[in-house]
Amino acid sequence: MTDNIIYITEQHVKTPIAVSTYLQEVLVEPAYQKPFYHDTDMLCFHLHNNSDGFTIDTNYFVGVDWLVPEQAAVYVEPKLNDDEQVNFLGMLLQSLEAPENLEHLEGLFHVEYNSPWIAIPKQKDHLSPILIVQFLKLVQGIVRKGLKKSYYRVTANLDSRIKGKILVGHQMKENVLKNRLTRTVCNYQEYGFNNIENQFLKLVLGFVSSYLNQNSLFFNKTQTEQLKNILHYCLPSFENVDTLKKKHETIHAHKNAFYKEYEEAIKIGGYILKRFSFNINKASQSQSSTPPFWIDMSKLFELYVFGKLKKIFHDPWAVTYHDNFKGGKQTDILIRAQEYKCVVDCKYKPSYENADPSLADKRQLAGYTRLRSIYNKLGIPHDELIKGLIIYSHQDWNAQIKKEELFTKNIDEYIEFYKLGISLPTI
Repeated sequence: MTDNIIYITEQHVKTPIAVSTYLQEVLVEPAYQKPFYHDTDMLCFHLHNNSDGFTIDTNYFVGVDWLVPEQAAVYVEPKLNDDEQVNFLGMLLQSLEAPENLEHLEGLFHVEYNSPWIAIPKQKDHLSPILIVQFLKLVQGIVRKGLKKSYYRVTANLDSRIKGKILVGHQMKENVLKNRLTRTVCNYQEYGFNNIENQFLKLVLGFVSSYLNQNSLFFNKTQTEQLKNILHYCLPSFENVDTLKKKHETIHAHKNAFYKEYEEAIKIGGYILKRFSFNINKASQSQSSTPPFWIDMSKLFELYVFGKLKKIFHDPWAVTYHDNFKGGKQTDILIRAQEYKCVVDCKYKPSYENADPSLADKRQLAGYTRLRSIYNKLGIPHDELIKGLIIYSHQDWNAQIKKEELFTKNIDEYIEFYKLGISLPTI
């Protein structure tokens, strides 16, 4: 049942909406709202029901959630204007071309698997492809380093030898009662690639392969080929790894500084298995159901800009993301390259093309550019001004950032404050 859903594109302003008679009867409260990650300062939407009708405020989030559990839901889609929709999967794929972004995906989206699932048309299922992209890029990073070896337990019916612990019950059933007196059922440890973590990753790769072969709704031909190339790059490394037999088994990756991608890959892999209810055939169904989820488009925009800046500054330390400073201050991006040192603030706000950034955004940037710790980080003398740059989304600009354009568009009335637009991939 999908007629109990209010569909709306992200507007970032209070927008009147029409609702069905059924929804009018269900939505009886004066207001409904949803915080992101239970953070009341970040609302995904705010629905108002008053005497003038229904209106909704959307923020910088896209996704689907219940208004009234199992009765009414709201679905917010990405949108640029009347003709173009943001291709957030294209943004994510381009962002992850910078391997550093794999370390910054925490908080990009939030899924509530314990809530009742919502029936939606398959073409509205934006959660599955974003999980697929993230998982493949994480496993690609793992394969580049080499799969992790570890100790794991093996049960085997050995011939004319004993290793480890004899499993008496199995030995009686498999060998003694069948008069196989030269064989012994043993349980012992081995060290190698065939551990439970790698078996789990191989299992999820099977789901991913099925999904890519059966779904062309969300990825264009180039993107599909790109993802299949990553898949084909990864699979040979798992050739000598068994597929996990207990699909529902909970897997925990042991923390390891060198193999830190494992923990996130196993978490995302678990989301994928839950998404298809551990049934690979569900990847091809025409209808879909999804747990409530939200994607933070402002964070995705930050990752997108960070990836673009990493492309033009080749020094690995020239561009850094989310540096922490005293007082709980955290910059979006710092550029530390000679002649381009500045604080970058990313704003998913196309309106900044024809108007100055808001006073709140300018004050925020000004506060960063006066911090003593940021002066020290950038290596700038305290008697000089740190440049501030706001990068915003707008389709009239190029999809690539050029060094020579960073400080060409002044922000009125502010010394050494600049703004720069960047276009986003669209559908």
